[in-house]
Amino acid sequence: MDKPKPEILKLVVNGMKNHPKHLPVQLAASACVFNLTKQELAAGMPVRLLTQVTNLLLKAMEHFPNHQQLQKNCLLSLCSDRILQEVPFNRFEAAKLVMQWLCNHEDQNMQRMAVAIISILAAKLSTEQTAQLGSELFIVKQLLHIVKQKTDDSVVDTTLKFTLSALWNLTDESPTTCKHFIENQGLELFMKVLESFPLESSVQQKVLGLLNNIAEVKDLHPQLMSKEFINHISILLHSKEVEVSYFAAGIIAHLVSRGEQAWTLDYQLRKSLVDQLHTAILNWPTPECEMVAYRSFNPFFPLLECFSTPGVQLWAVWAMQHVCSKNASRYCSMLIEEGGMQRLHSIRDSPQTDPDVQKITVAILESLEKHIVRHGALLPCKTQNYPDQTSFKGFN
Repeated sequence: MDKPKPEILKLVVNGMKNHPKHLPVQLAASACVFNLTKQELAAGMPVRLLTQVTNLLLKAMEHFPNHQQLQKNCLLSLCSDRILQEVPFNRFEAAKLVMQWLCNHEDQNMQRMAVAIISILAAKLSTEQTAQLGSELFIVKQLLHIVKQKTDDSVVDTTLKFTLSALWNLTDESPTTCKHFIENQGLELFMKVLESFPLESSVQQKVLGLLNNIAEVKDLHPQLMSKEFINHISILLHSKEVEVSYFAAGIIAHLVSRGEQAWTLDYQLRKSLVDQLHTAILNWPTPECEMVAYRSFNPFFPLLECFSTPGVQLWAVWAMQHVCSKNASRYCSMLIEEGGMQRLHSIRDSPQTDPDVQKITVAILESLEKHIVRHGALLPCKTQNYPDQTSFKGFN
């Protein structure tokens, strides 16, 4: 089939609607849905029709949780960028259903599909929904179990990468999920991941991205205050891959931001890290594309107050400039709406401000002022989080 057939899909939808608890109908219909929407065919289907069929697939999964072939048909249909990224449906309920399936099955191919779906859905949820989903202890445990399996087997594949992405998304601005991660030996496991795959920059980026989320939670700083952990992160700070160095720098910035009184390791180590942080940031090339995305700038604002450690401020303003320059329509609006302009004005006007920080701050403010002139009124910014731009491209 090389052309979309919405008229046939409508007939399938009617059958699923009229016989919601009749297994033979749902089994056949779910297979039809996959064949009618796979690959590029979904792009030619009306959004409203795809919303209907997606909701019906989720109902089928709910009604027949133990029927493996039906579950497989539904997961195959959901493995669609068009459906997961563009079609309106209850992503929170979908994530819960897929997660429940994942916890009860070991099939490797199905596992790969399930974690891929969860990683993308988690990035689309609101802060509250992400926190609610991640607060379910069994979810964190199951995802960590998959990471451990892959690490023990020394396997880097799409399942590992999607699982790391899912954990990264679920811990974003969710202290409860971060706490679950720590309490279930997630830190020890992720250190092992870094040690096991030293040449896999995409794995390093996802691991360090999640550890940034952990480092944003002040109550968890004591768990990160180990010399082994800090030494490993400081090595990655000097990675040739800017994406890796960036996230290593973020972890260091958060840990030193609380001042000398909260630093429980050697004082000279802290001083060395602050110097290394500043130097590393100045050596970063300008990334060609948007390498990270944020739900909000709130985690950065406390870092902007660290005049005594300009390297911390430098990381925060570099990050702000990066996303604002790559996606101005989203991030300039967000930064203005969240009160970022006033904070940046304070940094620009302070005699304490380091020249390197001052330079980037002025550049950000110029971008924000141009944005205001160009758009007049502020544009509403989206609330969804996309810390990892995951899709099914190359997924097979």
